[in-house]
Parts: sequence; C-alpha cells; structure tokens
Amino acid sequence: MTRIFISYRRQDSEGYVGRLYDHLLKHFRPEDMFMDVASIEPGVDFVEALEKGIAACDICIVVMGPQWATITDASGARRLEQWNDFVRIEVASALRLNKRVIPTLVGGAKMPPSSDLPDDLALLARRNALELSHNRFAADVEDLVNVVRANLSPRPVKEVAQLAETLTQKAAALKIVRDDLVNATASPLYNFRLENRFFPVMGDGNPDAGIMFIGQAPGKVEAAEGRAFVGQSGEVLDEMLRGIGLKREDIFITNLILDRPPENRDPNPAEIAFYAPFVDRLIAIIQPKVIASLGSFAMQYLLKKFDLSEKGGKITDLHGKLIKATLPYGDVHFVPMFHPAVVLYSASQRETLKKDFEKLRIFV
Repeated sequence: MTRIFISYRRQDSEGYVGRLYDHLLKHFRPEDMFMDVASIEPGVDFVEALEKGIAACDICIVVMGPQWATITDASGARRLEQWNDFVRIEVASALRLNKRVIPTLVGGAKMPPSSDLPDDLALLARRNALELSHNRFAADVEDLVNVVRANLSPRPVKEVAQLAETLTQKAAALKIVRDDLVNATASPLYNFRLENRFFPVMGDGNPDAGIMFIGQAPGKVEAAEGRAFVGQSGEVLDEMLRGIGLKREDIFITNLILDRPPENRDPNPAEIAFYAPFVDRLIAIIQPKVIASLGSFAMQYLLKKFDLSEKGGKITDLHGKLIKATLPYGDVHFVPMFHPAVVLYSASQRETLKKDFEKLRIFV
C-alpha cells in the first residue's frame, strides 16, 4: 500500500530525490512509498496509474528544484502546461483530492507564485513549503519525517492482521527447524554437545526480520545458554546495532555452524555441509531483505551459495560492500562484515566495524 507519494522531475532534482529516499528508508518501508513512474508496468494507462497512486496515499511530497516550473520539452514548450505532464497529473490529483501536499524545495529553489502555475495547480502556491538545504540535509529530512508521521493514517486492520498471521506462520516454521536441530543425532558435533551438556544454537530474533546476521559458530557461553552472540562478541554486536537505531528484537541472528566446535576451532567441511541446510531453511523462512555475514566462513559460504562473482574474494577487500543477489523469494543485499570479535583483539577495528554497520542504515 502506497502511503507516501514522491513527485519530482528527473532533470530537475533526481539526485536530491535519491538522497531523500535513502533517508526516508530509515523510517518507512519501501512498499509505503511511490517515487518513480518507471515502476508503472508497460501497457498500463499512466494517467490512471498515477491517479490511483495519489488516491491511495496519505502524503504527497512534491520535490521542487530550480527548474521545476520552467523546464521545457524539445520544442521549447513548458512541460508544466502540458496535460500529460507526469508532475502536473500527480500534483493536480493530490490537490483535487485534498491530500496533504508538502512542497519540498531543493537546490536553492523558490516557491513559484500562483500566477506561474496552471489553474489546476494554483492552490499549490498556498501550501507551506519545507526546504532541504545542503548543509542541513539530514536535520531537514528529520523535520519532514515528523510531519509525514503525524499525517499518516493508521494501517488498515486487514493489513495488520496479515502481518500478524505472517509472523505466526514464520515462528511456527522456525520451531520445526529448532526441533530438527535438537534431534540432529547425525551431526558431527552431536556427541560433543551431549558430553558437555551444551545446547544447539539455532539463533533468535524477529521471525520476519528485514536484516539477518550469520556468524561463524557459537562459543562456550552461547552453547551453555542456547542463544547466539551473548558473550563479549554479543556486547560488541549490540553496540553496533544501537549505533544504527536497531535492537536485537529487530533482527534475526544465527551462525553457519549451529553447535559449538571443540576448543572454538574453525568449522571443518563436514560440519559446514551438515549445518548449511539448516541455515538455508532459516533464510527461506525469514526471507530477509539484507543478509550480513560476520566473519570469513559465513561470507565464503554465502558467496558460493548465491554464486556471486566475488566468491573466493578476501574479507579484507569485500567487507562493507553492498552486493546484490537474487534468491527464490526476491532480491536481497548481501553485506560481508568482520566478526564482532575482531574488536576484542584489535580495538582499532571498532571504527571499521561501525562504518560497515552504517551501510545497513538505509535498510532500517
């Protein structure tokens, strides 16, 4: 459901709109926003599609650069005067339906007077404008976000119910994986688990998380409690999450190996082969938009699984990169990162890890 409609001219403010959209993604879901006529399917009546998009939205953000009102077509005719101009259709529809229209000025633009606007856009000149300045862009966007939030209608009861049902279904599917893991007597680490009275560590968090983290293997503390990342590495992880406005309950975190290997040694091929199908099941259930690997073992497994051109690369070269991949449920972004434990051995790596986590902010 589109709740926020972003109207703009590519030739006038495309760069600003991309930057604005990235900031809005920190606060709203991608499906809540419509910002590009390119998303209209071929063969669809574009006027009808735009009017439907406006009718469904609560807010229409009209991004206006210096040429918004004056830009012309190849013949020299002013675009805003043409009946089939996308921007004119969008803004006129929003005004006619009495939507909350927010003129948003960028690049030093000034609000055009009503005398410079077609009749069906004249009321736009009476709407109070908000400026996104270059030097205060983030702060200005926060002001815009506050206005948008205050004017969004509550989600429909049906949509809320669907989200709750999805969460219930995913939680039930994760329980099946957990039960299978507990009873995984064929695991090469099963006997070691029993001898030490350890628990398997499937992972935990939001079953419908947009961001999923995959580490290497549980340590002694994790295996003793049956939870992922609860030791010193977990404290570092929590710090990094707080830095981008996230909590544990917002994400899902697991490991490539779901039982503790003896003496915290590196996973061997037999262990990876046994536990990887469990991890694959977790990914298929949660269907995250972003998968962040923590450490080289998880990174190499995922690069190979996704058959990405970066497979075989070094984590020192790939950490912090956004790598697009396609899974059966849709597109995802894969982000290799150093394991949080790196900070425990080298304090200088804390800033590196922080910068890598900042790459996730646009998905929060």
